Amino acid sequence: MEVDMQYRDYYEVLGVDKKASANEIKKAYRKLAKKYHPDLHPDDESANKKFTEINEAYEVLSDPEKRNKYDTFGANANFSGGQNFDPRDFGFDFSNFGNGSYTYTSSNGSGFSDFFDTLFGGFGNTSSRKAQGFGGFNQGFGSGFSKKAKTKLDTEVSISIDEAIKGTTRKISVKTEAGIKDIEVNIPEGIKNRNKIKIDGSKYGLNADIYVCVKIKETEDLKLDGIDFIKKVKISPWDAYFGTKKKISTIKGNILVTIPEKITSNKKIRLKNLGYTDRKNQTGDLILEVLIENPDLNEEQVELYKKLKEIEG
Repeated sequence: MEVDMQYRDYYEVLGVDKKASANEIKKAYRKLAKKYHPDLHPDDESANKKFTEINEAYEVLSDPEKRNKYDTFGANANFSGGQNFDPRDFGFDFSNFGNGSYTYTSSNGSGFSDFFDTLFGGFGNTSSRKAQGFGGFNQGFGSGFSKKAKTKLDTEVSISIDEAIKGTTRKISVKTEAGIKDIEVNIPEGIKNRNKIKIDGSKYGLNADIYVCVKIKETEDLKLDGIDFIKKVKISPWDAYFGTKKKISTIKGNILVTIPEKITSNKKIRLKNLGYTDRKNQTGDLILEVLIENPDLNEEQVELYKKLKEIEG
């Protein structure tokens, strides 16, 4: 019976040296965890897998006892080439697998890799899991652990553009099999319209992942298009003909914008880098959409309009 397992280089996963300090490891972990966080990639399996690998590496390298056992194992086995290995060669017992036809695949017992479970035993939550040395693999499988597949719950929440810019917290109600559950959603600043936030339902007693679709509401004069703001600017017919200067409110304060002469309705004026800033620190533009509006006229203005109409006729 052939049993192959891939050695996992946790230092390589976090991009740190084997002599890296605890602070360097924590810094590298935070940078990568922010980059691959499921909130940013709710439907990206490769990103979620990378996030799990990062957490697994940090679980080991941030714990002095686990790190020492991992370093000792790696040094004794000399896995510098990253090759696969047979766990039985290092004292792991596979007798619990019956007829001997077992091929080592991901157990999903701990939520981490088989390599992790082999070295550190237990299959519980990482916060309560204790490193059991290199003999704990058989104990883990013998525990009879079973994990019910999580369900997926979808809901949505609406926020204003101002709340999207600054970030906000909302309490929403989610309909579940157990009834209505009130959950708290932390909405980060810079989230894009219709992005989803993934929430682990276990903190609310649910065996489910909750996906909250964030909708950013537009106003009569302002809407969000990707990372660009679209803002309607109303001007009079004579300002459209002769041109004018218009005070415009932006996220960076009020500015004076020149409206060129003989501009037509629905003409757009683009103002660079005055748009929305997303979570990747990318900033869009502010696009002014000019609308020529018929104003209320006094008697003198009405007479002038009549004369213009007569001249045109």
